[in-house]
Amino acid sequence: MSHPFPSSCSPGCSCGLRDLVTAAHEAEERRPTEIDNAEMRALLASVQSGYETIRGDVRLAQRRHTVQTTHARARRQLNAMETWLAAGTVRAAAASFARAAARAAQGSRRPRWLRVIRWPVVITVGTFDAWYFMQVFRFLTATLGDAVGGGQLGLWERIVPMVPGVVIAVALAVSGSLLLIPLRAWREATLRPGGRVVRLLWWCLPVVFVGMLLTVVAVWAGLRSAYPVPPRQGYPLFSVMLLITMLSLGAIVTKVMADDPEADALGAARRRLFWQRVAYQRQARRAEVMIARYESAWSDLRTLRDELVGLLRLKAVSAWEAFILRTRALHRRAGNVTALPVAPPVGPEPSMEGMVLPEFEEVRQPRPELGPLHEICRLIEEQDPDELLEHLDELAEEYRNQLAGPRHEVLTATS
Repeated sequence: MSHPFPSSCSPGCSCGLRDLVTAAHEAEERRPTEIDNAEMRALLASVQSGYETIRGDVRLAQRRHTVQTTHARARRQLNAMETWLAAGTVRAAAASFARAAARAAQGSRRPRWLRVIRWPVVITVGTFDAWYFMQVFRFLTATLGDAVGGGQLGLWERIVPMVPGVVIAVALAVSGSLLLIPLRAWREATLRPGGRVVRLLWWCLPVVFVGMLLTVVAVWAGLRSAYPVPPRQGYPLFSVMLLITMLSLGAIVTKVMADDPEADALGAARRRLFWQRVAYQRQARRAEVMIARYESAWSDLRTLRDELVGLLRLKAVSAWEAFILRTRALHRRAGNVTALPVAPPVGPEPSMEGMVLPEFEEVRQPRPELGPLHEICRLIEEQDPDELLEHLDELAEEYRNQLAGPRHEVLTATS
């Protein structure tokens, strides 16, 4: 009996296909869902080929390491934020600001411009005093020949005169704070009953200061009229003393008049809360960047997994197309394959067993060897970026609660 052989095989071909067709033609007919030994060997060869391909893919180790590294960094950043929020620094800063705001709202405040210019005035006058007295002490510390003859001053003689000037400038800034202590006590004494003399002296302070200021202006206006150009022997000693004293006293008075403990406490609390906000926003942005990097690495790893799973399927399809279906079409002892392809499972993240399925229903064939894909699938399933995003949202909610909580507590206590 003649048997159909593939037209591509010549009479001396040694590919073995002629023998397989002859042996299958002499065997009994079988159902299309049954797999004989030769067909099983082809399927097992496709399993081995797929495993060798996956094991030799260097991208798996690289992307797995990237995913683990970026996930660890993002997790450490979120843990650091959680520890920072658990310390309650944001809540303490918000509570301090709420209490300071409540106290500041109960009384009158100094003008804002006065509190803004106090330190620039003190620093400016202090710098002038430092420069002026540096010139004086440079002359005193220089040798007589250098000072009188105009010789070159040494490095030491240039540096040492700066020390007294700087000390005087610092003392000028500190003196305002020292005077606040007795002045506050004096002001409290004016509020007590029976202190008419104390109140009278208290109200005389601004009158005396304004009088001194007008006197200095009048003296120097007269000097300007008397000396259109600076006199060779210099201005009178008393007028210079009065001017330097008035400048220093003006800086001290400016600092004293700008004294407002409640407003200062409110400003300090506002700055502290501002830096807490900056610290949280900086940490939150860093966490968002790290999570975005991890999400990108996780997506790349998932794409590689899908690619390799598709490769395993193509290996099995190749065995069916290149050998099994070809030999069955020749010997015609197994009938036609009429089973429908299995539909892929529907789900957000199917399991590995659900992704690698037989090509036809009721056809038993060897399962593909996944090898390193097991670890890849575990990482993809257990380390979803959505968990990190949810953790970040929880920390943001805790941050908002710490900001808003103390404000409601203070409002409730004062109402």
